Amino acid sequence: MKLIFGAGLAAAICLGAATALAHSFLVDASPSAKDHVAASPKLVKLRFGGGVEPAYSSISILDSTGKLVVEGAKGQADKPRELTLDAPELAVGNYVVKYRVLSSDGHIVEGKYEFTVDPH
Repeated sequence: MKLIFGAGLAAAICLGAATALAHSFLVDASPSAKDHVAASPKLVKLRFGGGVEPAYSSISILDSTGKLVVEGAKGQADKPRELTLDAPELAVGNYVVKYRVLSSDGHIVEGKYEFTVDPH
């Protein structure tokens, strides 16, 4: 009986861990975290580990003072794990990309990272 209970408990723990790993965590970004780009990027592209719902997701770019530069998010049906944001011309300086996405599994994932526009 203990062996059956132990096996059931182990299976439940593994299933829970697999479910937690299904959330749409950020796996790739362009520009990426700590990136120094020579010119203002035309867009920010984020790729997640699972599908995201563009209508309920957002990407923001903030300047070094925390002021919002632009916000929005676009997705494509044929790329359910990607979101993009058209970026305006960014001056030389540090920027923060913030994102808040609704995963296809119903969970909200948030995060942020910095990049620098530096022509040198």
